Amino acid sequence: MTISCFLALNEEEQLALLAEAGVYIGKRVCNPYHSLLFQLESFYVEILYSRYRLEIVHMVCTKSTTLLDTYLEPADIGLLIN
Repeated sequence: MTISCFLALNEEEQLALLAEAGVYIGKRVCNPYHSLLFQLESFYVEILYSRYRLEIVHMVCTKSTTLLDTYLEPADIGLLIN
C-alpha cells in the first residue's frame, strides 16, 4: 500500500484499512480536538477529530517521522533504577 493508493480510497475504506492493518502509535489532545497516529506499512496517518461530535476534521498522510515526536513522550524510568 502506498500513500497515493491510500488517498484514492474513500474515508470509510481508509478507516477500515487502518483498523485492520494499521499499527496504533498514540493519541494526543489538541483542544477541542483529539488526534490519533497510525503507521500503515511505510507511512503514517494522523487523524484529527472532534472529540464532542466524533467526526473527522482532517487526515494527514506522511512518510516523515517528525510526527512521532509529538506522540512519544519521555518515559519516566525512575522507578526502574535502584
